[in-house]
Amino acid sequence: MPDSERVRQAEQAADRLFCRTIADLHDGALAQPAQRSVVRAGVYAIELAFASRALAEAYAASFLPEEDAAPAMRLAVVTASDVDLSHLIPAHADEGRTHVTDACFVSWYADRRRILYALDRATRRGLVWLADDAAPEWELSRPACPLINVLTVGTRHVIAHGGAVSRDGRCLLLAGKGRAGKTTAALACARAGWDYAGDDYFFADTESGRVEPLYVSARLRADMSGAFAELLATSRILSDDDGDSRHELRLSRWLTRERIAGGRVEAVLLPRRRGAARPQFEPATRTQAFEALFRTTALGLPGPMQWTAAKLTRLVALAPAFFVDTGSAPDAIPEAFGAFLDSLPGAV
Repeated sequence: MPDSERVRQAEQAADRLFCRTIADLHDGALAQPAQRSVVRAGVYAIELAFASRALAEAYAASFLPEEDAAPAMRLAVVTASDVDLSHLIPAHADEGRTHVTDACFVSWYADRRRILYALDRATRRGLVWLADDAAPEWELSRPACPLINVLTVGTRHVIAHGGAVSRDGRCLLLAGKGRAGKTTAALACARAGWDYAGDDYFFADTESGRVEPLYVSARLRADMSGAFAELLATSRILSDDDGDSRHELRLSRWLTRERIAGGRVEAVLLPRRRGAARPQFEPATRTQAFEALFRTTALGLPGPMQWTAAKLTRLVALAPAFFVDTGSAPDAIPEAFGAFLDSLPGAV
């Protein structure tokens, strides 16, 4: 038998196993969950079924609630104590793995607290299995992001790592590596009355340029807590990711639903710290904007990244790119960003 045929048969067998497990979970153990919620993520309504109310509270807090739309995906969120899915773990459990076919998407995160994501792409039913009975804080800040990302395959939509704020429906994207100032800029603008669409991941339409909130969370570094003391009341916990302490904020406790909104992208800003006292802007290329978005997105979302690369190329073609040193005074950022936005073509 040719090697290609063996690979095809192995993939088909894996697909059958994963899809059967997902169906059994939804139709069996979680046919009547402890709690069910419908939430909004970008343009999608997602139904979440939980084996415990505590798990539901931890997961649902990072989403906007949804009331009327039919779900585009149904996810079961369970722990190892709820159901044993250890037979799905790869042989080398300390290594991350991703399995993607037309039938199924499965990704194993070999984190300090391990997670298995799986989605039957035909039925759009999936699962999030917490192998160590608890989710890492980054997962609770951006719940089920790899599975939501699969919904965008074959569409004009994209999920990317970055922040987004808007004023009067005109949106600025914030892209780049960690500790560059994305969260500081996004929260400073939100505090000043701008609309907030995320500081970690955002959702965008690559044809219209429309940006939507994906989550209502933010991850504020502990060393910036003094600058945003009023937000600490929204902190779920102080997390520690490899020595990087962050307040895990749930901003629906601080912003009204009307203020959690996006807009049409007007520019891509690439924060970097160069010692400026107040925000300063310099032109950047669209290639630099693409690299900033793609590099950090590829680190956080598994799967063939050609899906995302082509879409990010289209997205950055819609707006100019600029470097920004956000300065040392967060309160100065909203005014500077506003003046910058007003200077762009199309400003009223």
